[in-house]
Amino acid sequence: MHQPLTVITGVLTMALLNSATGAPSSARIRMPAVAGQFYPANAKELRADVGKYLAVKTTLTTPPHMLVSAHAGYIFSGPVAGRGFAEIDRATKLVILIGPSHRKWFTGVSIPDVDSFRTPLGDVALAGDVISQIRKSPVVNAEPGAHAQEHCLEVQLPFLQVLLPHFRIVPMVVGDVEPSTVAGIVAPHLGPGVLVVASSDFSHYHPDAEARAIDKASIDAILAGNPDANIDACGQTAIRVVMLLAKQQGLSPVLLDARNSSQTAPVMYKDPSRVVGYASIAYVKKAGKP
Repeated sequence: MHQPLTVITGVLTMALLNSATGAPSSARIRMPAVAGQFYPANAKELRADVGKYLAVKTTLTTPPHMLVSAHAGYIFSGPVAGRGFAEIDRATKLVILIGPSHRKWFTGVSIPDVDSFRTPLGDVALAGDVISQIRKSPVVNAEPGAHAQEHCLEVQLPFLQVLLPHFRIVPMVVGDVEPSTVAGIVAPHLGPGVLVVASSDFSHYHPDAEARAIDKASIDAILAGNPDANIDACGQTAIRVVMLLAKQQGLSPVLLDARNSSQTAPVMYKDPSRVVGYASIAYVKKAGKP
């Protein structure tokens, strides 16, 4: 869910990095917007929380090439997101993050003009060489305000930082754009060592039983591989992008977890009359495919 615990805002800005980060003083940094709100602002506490969510039994025989991952406050969606990230290849070097814009309407795809994203666990560099190629598409821009307060990509980063020793990101917030267009932009950059993450929650603020039915219908459509079906999810465009890429790449969806906030949240935050749905879906090579 998106209810704040402690409100700490961040801004997209030019910032000087201190000696602990080791980045040059000219670095352009997207500062954390929801540290202390969606996840702990203290690095030690954050690492412990993420470790707890990742401490699950894995079931896939091969790591996923793509994930659908939740993006709410960790006390709500952390257990579901962790289930997916626990399966990823620790040799991943590039993560393409695709998520919705919750705060600003725009057309196309926005990648911010920064060098890195910061979380309490440190700075994550953008893949400048990949992004320079992606920017050649006329639908890709650096929409002002699209990333400054957007949480959907930021909350994925601590999971990746805990798991991966060295990786770079392509942070894509999608506005009004055809999923097939985005899929065409991303497809040339797929390959070994690349993970695509579609950031999305599912139905919002329905009673528990109704939400479960709505989410089941959406998840069934995703598992059936029907990108034209109704999907009740804030990141439905990102999900459809992954569905299209999966078809091109010969990948099959595997449902790892699906719960809502009435099932995951601590007792003091549970509200079965108004829940948000989450799912973790991995895309793996089909049986018999190399």
